[in-house]
Amino acid sequence: MSAKEQNFETAIAELEETVKRMEDGNETLDELLSAYERAVSLVRLCTEKLTAAETKLTKLTGEEMTDDSGEK
Repeated sequence: MSAKEQNFETAIAELEETVKRMEDGNETLDELLSAYERAVSLVRLCTEKLTAAETKLTKLTGEEMTDDSGEK
């Protein structure tokens, strides 16, 4: 499945599994580089999905989303 076809939850689960595999230390350098590239792709996908959700919520509520500190 390509990154663009994944939903947020599936991408997060794959990212967590990829990080765990990388931390185990049983991968070769080439495998680690490949896993790192995939992880970066998944982080980007998750960020895009979160941004899209925030935009949609902002349109629905008419208010900008802020974090706990009051910043955007």
